[in-house]
Amino acid sequence: MRKTFMLSLLLLISAAWLQAQDAGQVPDKTSDVNKLQGCLQNSHNVYLLTEENGTTHELVGAANKLGHQVGRQIEVTGKPGIRMADSTLMSSASSATQREVFEVKTVKRLADECK
Repeated sequence: MRKTFMLSLLLLISAAWLQAQDAGQVPDKTSDVNKLQGCLQNSHNVYLLTEENGTTHELVGAANKLGHQVGRQIEVTGKPGIRMADSTLMSSASSATQREVFEVKTVKRLADECK
């Protein structure tokens, strides 16, 4: 009985100590924000940003800001995300696929034309 009490007390003190450690930390809001630069294109209502090295990213969100920047060199800030897409054909089993996307928060024009 005494061992159980001591073990419980030790666990309680450890949990309180960990809680105090977490309370002292302020999360860094910029740590999960990324920047991408490249040429913006629109294909079938899908915004694609192609970086100088040829890497292409599908952009989601901020469509009102992206629409005016098609064909221009831009910088976007945001974070990576996942979009679910339904790829079910008529008269077949339901299926969904995941696509990597970039969730746009801000858009900045770098040049009036793509390089």
